Amino acid sequence: MGQDDFLLTGDLSNTFSALTVNGRHQVNTKLVKEEDVLQQIEDQEQEINQLRRHLAEYAAKEAQIQDEKRVIENRIALMHKAFDQEQQDLIEAASKAIAYRQDIVEENIRVGYALQAAQEERSMFVSSLVPLLSDQSIHPAALDAYSIVSSLRILFKHNKERLAIAEDKLRDSQYQPLVLHSNRKDVESQTSGEDVVNSHYLPSILEEEHEQEFSSSLPEVDYSEEDDDVDDNNNNSNSNGNKPLPTIEGLQILGEPYPGNEIQASGYSRNGTTHCGFEWVRHLQDGSFVYIEGAKQPMYTVTADDVDNYLSVEVQPLDGRQRKGEVVRCFANDNKKITCHPDMLHEIVNALTLGHASFKLFVWKGSVDSWEPAILKIKKSGYSIKVNGANNGVVVDNKYTPKTVISLPAEAPLEFAILGPDDVEQYLCVDYNSNDIRYSRDTIVLIMRLFVQRAVDKKLGKKKKKKKKRRVLFFK
Repeated sequence: MGQDDFLLTGDLSNTFSALTVNGRHQVNTKLVKEEDVLQQIEDQEQEINQLRRHLAEYAAKEAQIQDEKRVIENRIALMHKAFDQEQQDLIEAASKAIAYRQDIVEENIRVGYALQAAQEERSMFVSSLVPLLSDQSIHPAALDAYSIVSSLRILFKHNKERLAIAEDKLRDSQYQPLVLHSNRKDVESQTSGEDVVNSHYLPSILEEEHEQEFSSSLPEVDYSEEDDDVDDNNNNSNSNGNKPLPTIEGLQILGEPYPGNEIQASGYSRNGTTHCGFEWVRHLQDGSFVYIEGAKQPMYTVTADDVDNYLSVEVQPLDGRQRKGEVVRCFANDNKKITCHPDMLHEIVNALTLGHASFKLFVWKGSVDSWEPAILKIKKSGYSIKVNGANNGVVVDNKYTPKTVISLPAEAPLEFAILGPDDVEQYLCVDYNSNDIRYSRDTIVLIMRLFVQRAVDKKLGKKKKKKKKRRVLFFK
């Protein structure tokens, strides 16, 4: 082979080598590109997955937001509904208020007319009753309805008592159903001449004189037919021998038995009972008892004398033939001692604590209906009575002694008497128009009796323990 062949062979070798290298380079480049594409595809798939996750999260949040939106819309709808309801309620309330105000205006107009009519009736009432009271020697303190009604109440009570006494006398003269305990004759014998001023029962005697005049004016009753009936009854006594005697069942005492209160005996008539005789009895602490003077009616007003004692009523039933049944007895206050009202007790304790008390009342000057305003001052060692009227001055100023006695006249619910150490009685009367328990007669009497008792006990030198026990005895 020549030189040319060698050169050709060399060129071919170089060309083949270059082609080999170039082919390898192209293959490597394609591999690199494929890897980049795969990496990009993987990255894009990851981005797509991430976007899908974001879309899912956003969709869930959107659904949550939609739910919250619906809840808020429901709440807003409810608030609008409640607002509308409240607005409707306010409108209804306003309409009702307007209607109620209109009713009030109409009622005020009606009350105004009624008040005007009442004032006219009041003026007619006052103008017609004042002359009537003046005819009965009763002069109200003021020309108002309260004073006039109080005066009428006093007049009615006095007339009722007089009528009851007149009926008792008439019935006693007709039937003589019961022997009543009374010291009236002794009282009348003591009230002659100059002793009238010092008589403890003077007001009652004056009332009895008016009652006698009233009873004398009553028409006479012919009892001849009744006497004939009694004779017929005596002739027919054998036929009625088996008839049961009259009696009373379910006897009880109604009302609160406090001093100043009125209580009443009540029961059921049996076996032909037509009428009854009544006796109120005071049972003392030593076991004895006394029949209360003048207390011969179904009603009885409890007094300071009854405090710390037992009180009962004895009823004697009678029938139309004047047969007497068995006497029925009933105790007041559920068979317990008579006590004070809590308000009265408070005033008594307060006076004892302070050591003094003062009361405005009236003092009797020795003639009929001669009462002057005065002030009773109760102190630890004594008492005084000072007149406030034209004859201003001290009537009495005495010390307490064992002879000092505070008594309650019969048939005079507002009066009491003080027997001084000189054996002279002073008659006092509380205000007719006062209904205050602090200034009642029984409150004043109980306070003064306690002061007297304490002063006398101190003078006698008794032990403090005994004094305390006696002082609070009627508080039990």
